[in-house]
Amino acid sequence: MSQSNAQRTDGDDQPGESARGGQPPVDKFQEGPFQVSIWQNPSAKGDFRTATMERRYKNKEGQFQTSHSYTASDLDHLEKAAREARERIASWQEQNRAPETSR
Repeated sequence: MSQSNAQRTDGDDQPGESARGGQPPVDKFQEGPFQVSIWQNPSAKGDFRTATMERRYKNKEGQFQTSHSYTASDLDHLEKAAREARERIASWQEQNRAPETSR
């Protein structure tokens, strides 16, 4: 598992979190200001996972907003978030790899 300061956030969805096709994310965590959700997607070749990342903040009125512009510090968090998401997806892939058949 990653040594980053990523924290898993279980429980209620964070503001702005939306479920795909009515399904909640299979995993989610916070890295600095970034909320990361990992989604499981079916396909003809088998399930696969993807990640979405949002930088969330509250405006002056206290309403949550999403930013698409990042400071140098934000980019450090985004890099750590992407690395953590990749590790979690890779771990799931390894655990769910179909057993190889002998030839």
